[in-house]
Amino acid sequence: MASTPEVKIPDKNTEISQVERLEDAKIPFWRKRRYHVVIMIFLGFLNLYTLRINLSVAIVAMTEKNNVTLDNGTIVEEQEFDWDSKQQGLILSSFFYGYISTQLIGGILGARFGGHLIFGLGIGITAVLGLLTPIAAKAHLALFLTIRILQGFFGGVVFPSVLAIWSQWAPIFERSIMGNVAYTGTYVGTITAMLLSGVLSVAWGWESIFYVFGTIGCIWYICWIFIIKANPGVDPFITEAEQNYILSSIGDRTKGKTINHPWKDILTSLPVWSIVAGNFTAMWGLYTLLTQLPMFLNDVFDFNLDTTGFMAAIPYMAMVVLLFVSGYLADWLQIKGYLRTGQVRRYFNSVAFIVQMAFMLLTTFTADPAISIVFITLAVGAGAFPWSGYVVNGLDLAPSHASVIIGLSNTFGTLSGILSPIVMGYIVTDKTREQWQIVFYIAAGVYLFGAVFCWFFVSGKLQDWAKIDREELAAKHAKYDSDKTTSNKL
Repeated sequence: MASTPEVKIPDKNTEISQVERLEDAKIPFWRKRRYHVVIMIFLGFLNLYTLRINLSVAIVAMTEKNNVTLDNGTIVEEQEFDWDSKQQGLILSSFFYGYISTQLIGGILGARFGGHLIFGLGIGITAVLGLLTPIAAKAHLALFLTIRILQGFFGGVVFPSVLAIWSQWAPIFERSIMGNVAYTGTYVGTITAMLLSGVLSVAWGWESIFYVFGTIGCIWYICWIFIIKANPGVDPFITEAEQNYILSSIGDRTKGKTINHPWKDILTSLPVWSIVAGNFTAMWGLYTLLTQLPMFLNDVFDFNLDTTGFMAAIPYMAMVVLLFVSGYLADWLQIKGYLRTGQVRRYFNSVAFIVQMAFMLLTTFTADPAISIVFITLAVGAGAFPWSGYVVNGLDLAPSHASVIIGLSNTFGTLSGILSPIVMGYIVTDKTREQWQIVFYIAAGVYLFGAVFCWFFVSGKLQDWAKIDREELAAKHAKYDSDKTTSNKL
């Protein structure tokens, strides 16, 4: 396939927005509305992930065997839910059955009706369903699975719709850092769920895990409705300088153009499929650790529930720090001209996957719990860099279609969330170290595949089939040239 001719836009974009950038720089950062959007998206992701991950710790308490003394003095072993490993694997993966079904839908709805609307509703409804989880679990396994699938269904629109928000709010040279700061919420949510779920379970029972996080999610949604607006053009609180800077960078996308997605071009584009491959790879490794790390620590190192939650949270603390580093570094390398956009996306994907593969393999060969946690932490931490790669790459290829592209890639990425726990359930039947090693070997193989595919097919260029974006770009440059000519005459 012939490579797409590079669009020579960075220098002109920089020239166009230079004055506006200087004016924007005078505004205190706490008054900038795009940063308010980042903070609220951060908190939204935090809530979504506490609602997703809390079950990973809660299921340990729900299936824990406890010694109970009967009235006659006999000590018996009781278990509130006697689910076997296969049923537990099904429960842990059930969220993703709903999640996978709404990735493309979320992208399409976000592009058509506004990412802010779909993003908020997705998290708000997921929170309400979280409040119903304990009742469903006690009623019947099928009802419990239904609630989790529905949570996935509504949670599935969140990630695709956020790309529609970035297409309205994120200046070109702030995409990586704004995205990564917001996406940090997923890992802060993971840490919060890992740390607090065990504590809540011991203090007030496993039911409190779902009640607390569900209530917080509902409060967030009410705040989202009143604080966040669709775009800079309709935000009554934005300053003129910030509005001018955003529009000079990305163009005015508030004119209500009808977006017709070129499905054939999207589905036959190798750069798009590199995003898909990157998503699948990153998510397989993430979900292997995200949903199964508490069980691994409990099975192999015999940690109690409080320790399990704390130890499982450590790798994601490293991820939070490195996401800031990754986003800043990616934007800085482009602004300084050290790397082109495509090179940043390629290196941040492929090199990170190789590093993750190496530490995943090292984890399987150590019997020391402290060293094992160090290797897992490094593996998870390296996963911060692909967030500046495949996650924002759709905005490089076709901003108006970015939500659909990420929806497509998340559809395949979510297969990881479905398959990984099920594979674990069939392999780790006796909860031995050797069985867990096989789980990590499979994850390492997936990392290798993703690294190779992304190395060859990643691109950072605006695609020929992104006609709406090319027209917007041409109009912006024509206006700039016209204004510059008029200024020179004067």
